[in-house]
Amino acid sequence: MTLKLSYFDLRSRAETSRLVLHAAKKKFEDNRIPFSEWSKVKPTTPFGSLPVLEVDGQTYAQGIAIATYLAMENGLFGSNNLEALEINQLHLLREDLIVEEVKVFQVKDPEKKNELVDNMNKNVYPRFLNYFNKILLNNQEKNKTNFTVGTKLSLADIIIFEGIQNVVQTNPQLLDNYPALKALRATVAEVDGIKQYLATRKQTDL
Repeated sequence: MTLKLSYFDLRSRAETSRLVLHAAKKKFEDNRIPFSEWSKVKPTTPFGSLPVLEVDGQTYAQGIAIATYLAMENGLFGSNNLEALEINQLHLLREDLIVEEVKVFQVKDPEKKNELVDNMNKNVYPRFLNYFNKILLNNQEKNKTNFTVGTKLSLADIIIFEGIQNVVQTNPQLLDNYPALKALRATVAEVDGIKQYLATRKQTDL
């Protein structure tokens, strides 16, 4: 099977898929598309958007669908349908946060951007950190485990790891009240395959 994952040179809606592939040690082409080339590439995509995944030459779209497929293919999508439901709801929650982050990323006016950043740090990030933390702690209590869903590493852990990356990069003190989230990040960062990828990953704003 040949895999080609195409997205901009950002984390955003493709990074969970990249992390799944690295955790599974799957060979794939990580195709980073410059913004300057997007107008040419856009008509070739199924829905005029990225990311897209090519599987043996067949192209598929929508970031959450792609990450779900890759997680299912590689044993990272839970052990039953209820766990899959938990992972899906978490992934859609993460998408809600991405929507807010993209708003900040796209603003050019410095004053407006500062206003949005301030709102992210005071309101948006704390709200989502609380959501992620509650999900994680509930599962840890229920299943006596260190993971987010069930009792083993899954896409859920990768979603939270990536979901709080911008906080780590821009305002890490926000995590001081969430030791469980910090511990989970440390666990995911040491996963063989992911660890090697992170060692050379370029930092991006989104």
